[in-house]
Amino acid sequence: MWLETLESGQGRTARIMFACMERLSGTEVPAVLKVLCYRHHFFGTPFSDLIQEVMRGPSFWTVAEREIFATRASQSNECPFCHSAHRGIAGAYVATDVVDRALADGSPLRPEARAMLDFLGKMVRDPDALTPGDADKLRASGVSATAFDEAIWVATLFNVINRVMNTVGAQALEDRQSRVGARFIKAFGYRIPPPVRLFSRGA
Repeated sequence: MWLETLESGQGRTARIMFACMERLSGTEVPAVLKVLCYRHHFFGTPFSDLIQEVMRGPSFWTVAEREIFATRASQSNECPFCHSAHRGIAGAYVATDVVDRALADGSPLRPEARAMLDFLGKMVRDPDALTPGDADKLRASGVSATAFDEAIWVATLFNVINRVMNTVGAQALEDRQSRVGARFIKAFGYRIPPPVRLFSRGA
């Protein structure tokens, strides 16, 4: 069930921004933006700043690989909203069939990303089952300690937001919503939009 306070509890700035976005895009504002803008000083702004750095900052991993990692984490956590959203965002950087094949068997990915994807899937599903042997496979594939940390950050952040989105009852995006959202993220990134960051004075 969708948490109604995320509709009724938004500040004036966010409500105006949502109305403008819906008018321009012809589709509903994504649920995650409503979550992040609600009392954004407590969670949305710091979280979105961190996810921008992890998903778009300098990294051994390409943007597409990081989006595929996020999609795998969301798939493993059974989060329909984030899975549909990040499958779409990954598809804005590589062909969607490449994304789907990567999630199915890792075949289109370079060896390091394929090994990391397997590790992240296991880490999210059953972290207690990880063994030193899993880390050995990563090292053998060429994943450095720095690259490992960067990928773990992706999975960790999505462990958080997947649970938040499932808690508030966010459903999978329709294809059009996914495409519009992917274009928005590709153009503007993950940070809370400036109108809310700059002009929302409430908590």
